[in-house]
Amino acid sequence: MKRAHVIGAGLAGLSSALQLLDRGYQISLYEA
Repeated sequence: MKRAHVIGAGLAGLSSALQLLDRGYQISLYEA
């Protein structure tokens, strides 16, 4: 399984995380 780290849980970060999840990535979402 592919992994991705998304830094920032704003609108763009959450949108990116959802798109990556749909493509089969395991997501780590970080908010500072």
